[in-house]
Amino acid sequence: MASDRVEYLSPEAWSQWHTELLQSAVNRAYNRVPFYRKRLEDVGIGPDDISSVEDISKLPFTTMEDISGNYPYGLFSVPLRDIVRIHTLRSGQPNPIALGYTKQDLKRRTELTARFFRSAGVKEEDIVQICLDPGMSLHGQDLKEGAEFLGALVIPPDPVSVLSRIRVMMDFKTTVLVTTPSYGLHILDTFKEKNMPIAALNLRLMVLLGETLTDDVRETFERELDVETRAAYGIFEASGPTMAYECERKNGLHLALDHVIAEVIDPVTGKVLPPGETGELVITTVTARANPLLRFRTGDITILDKSVCSCGRTTWRMSPVTGRSDNVVCVRGVKISPNHIKDLIAQATGGRNLPFVIVLGKMRHLTQVEILVAMDASFFSGSLPELHNWIRKTEDLFLESLGIRCRIRPVEYRSISSFLERGDVIVDGDMVK
Repeated sequence: MASDRVEYLSPEAWSQWHTELLQSAVNRAYNRVPFYRKRLEDVGIGPDDISSVEDISKLPFTTMEDISGNYPYGLFSVPLRDIVRIHTLRSGQPNPIALGYTKQDLKRRTELTARFFRSAGVKEEDIVQICLDPGMSLHGQDLKEGAEFLGALVIPPDPVSVLSRIRVMMDFKTTVLVTTPSYGLHILDTFKEKNMPIAALNLRLMVLLGETLTDDVRETFERELDVETRAAYGIFEASGPTMAYECERKNGLHLALDHVIAEVIDPVTGKVLPPGETGELVITTVTARANPLLRFRTGDITILDKSVCSCGRTTWRMSPVTGRSDNVVCVRGVKISPNHIKDLIAQATGGRNLPFVIVLGKMRHLTQVEILVAMDASFFSGSLPELHNWIRKTEDLFLESLGIRCRIRPVEYRSISSFLERGDVIVDGDMVK
């Protein structure tokens, strides 16, 4: 079946196909992944108990802790000789998370990304420039390969300054810009501050992902840059950066239902919620061969809409993400958890568990991260040059691990104690000025 035509299946065809795909995914997980076999047996479920897609709610959830706990190969459902690529990502858990891909997995991932670009109107003659932070490098690779699959010329992400990226954009006459909403605003502000001629740009389309695209920001881009906009959503653990994407109607993000089955649950009770209610997005991958995921809790808060879109696509739509069900924050497309910060501080201090507060602020539209670390004499009793050297090395460690730069600021415990007493590990910058 052509990859684009699948978006127009009837609801009855989707139900039948999802049932077959789910049965296959559960069989694969049960028979080839010891973790899933035990997890299913613990709740008295086997592959024969899945007779329709509605039976998905019988399956237990998979969490980030489960993925980390089975590092490195525990969730692989194929022999290592069939794996052609492995990606790892720090998770804030005791272990990183690792995902493997077969040739078939990579082919499907690339085709899905290309399908999104095609639906957004990207063509062979386009020049696609990708501007993402290093922390989103895995998404950047998928996006590059998807655009190349269409035959477009691609300028991949690099760590250069915004002015260098703008020069490339102008010199090579970029027609499609792929970035986060906040970085897009940063580029626009730089144009204005430097009195650069926006009219000289060849941009006609902006692809925005990694953060929620608000109506106000979309209107700003379309008005001031005279471009079309498309939003996309994806997670590292499942199907890549374009697991859900906008059509020309811009009325929600179409889920790639030929690759995933989506649910929305009450984040507290785990109960499945009906379409139209707000809850946590749960994803089951049904085409992944190397790393099947059953009912993975994404932590992202959204709404599902199962009605047919006016564009004619019958794929379910999700609303833009409005928040998290946990204390993870998204900074320029990179997810950061307090557990991850705690782990990095311990690494930088030789295993010490120093109290800290994460402070988020805005500078020229880009979220800035400052970590206030409570120092005591048991850790630091040396000279100021030694402390400055430690700060520099720790900031380098955070940049290498997270892919975004964080400022480390040593403070006295009393200066952050009021936040810690209230349980506020993540605070707004205005609260600590």
